[in-house]
Amino acid sequence: MENLPIVVLLDQNTMVKRRIRSIFANQDIKIYEAFNRRELLRILAQNNNKVDLIVTETQIDSKTGFSVIDLIQMVKSKRSSIPVVVLSSVGRREVITRCLLEGAADYILKPFKDEYLKEKLLKYINIENLTDATVLQFNLKNFLDREIYKAKKGNYYFSLLKIQFDSSTGDESILPQYGFCRYEEFIYQEMRALFWDADLYLRHGFQCHLGFFPFCNQRNTEIIIGKIESGFERLKLIEPNLGDYFITYAFTTFPTDGETTTELLSNLSAVIQDDMQTA
Repeated sequence: MENLPIVVLLDQNTMVKRRIRSIFANQDIKIYEAFNRRELLRILAQNNNKVDLIVTETQIDSKTGFSVIDLIQMVKSKRSSIPVVVLSSVGRREVITRCLLEGAADYILKPFKDEYLKEKLLKYINIENLTDATVLQFNLKNFLDREIYKAKKGNYYFSLLKIQFDSSTGDESILPQYGFCRYEEFIYQEMRALFWDADLYLRHGFQCHLGFFPFCNQRNTEIIIGKIESGFERLKLIEPNLGDYFITYAFTTFPTDGETTTELLSNLSAVIQDDMQTA
């Protein structure tokens, strides 16, 4: 019993925490509750920072100004493999994107179905069942560091692709019956099948996919963009409820757009942000 997975719930809403406790009632999981930064630090210290999951709201402690971004940065500085899942009713794209860019493992909108939330959270708790997207979330920097080293040795290009699926409403919380989560697995499998030539094609955060294409320069990315657009239009014909969604995508290419991991990821994030502001 001493080695039970540890989950910390950081939310001012007692009802939400009670509901999550009921979801995990039949699971061998140790659950702590925190109301602010001080309590979270105490729990982390008590468990030697060996916590398996933190579930948090975006609004944490208005009195001290401690935000979800502060939380993510603090946790990552202590132990980068602790996944932080944001569970919030805030559906604004800029908030969701900022959380994920800072390192949140996932962003789940309220209201949610119990089974959906349980499935999402359990994959982060049980390390044997981590998805490829979760593994990449934790190791993206290390992965790119290795690929840059190999590309320099072999003198070749590679491109990193990020696809983001957005609703024209700008707030999916008003479309629960047609929410992206209903089609998430279908879209991922169909889009992944388009890219047999990618070394990696993975789900990466909230309604995003990430692809890594070796020996791909900026000119070749135009071919991939054509595949994305035609492929998603075909999916809309199969599932008409996807008609409200559109794709924002960005490429960053080594060494044209940067020669370090930091440069490449910063460029990728900047392109996504610019596209979202003009969408």
